[in-house]
Amino acid sequence: MAAPLQSDLDQLLAFRAASPRLLVLTGAGISAGSGIPTYRDAEGTWLRATPITHQEFLRDPARRRRYWGRSTVGWP
Repeated sequence: MAAPLQSDLDQLLAFRAASPRLLVLTGAGISAGSGIPTYRDAEGTWLRATPITHQEFLRDPARRRRYWGRSTVGWP
């Protein structure tokens, strides 16, 4: 199986070399096949709390403080 993978890699590298301005768009579940968990189940339902909407973020000062507080904790 190493030969097909090498061939695919060679084709990808040649394509990349010929495309200096390359843009790749992916979806949120692109890593699911490798075992990285997603945020939604198979039907699209959120597995944890529903994320805040932009309108809620702007409207509710307490939710903004909570967001920024949680962001600060994760900052190095």
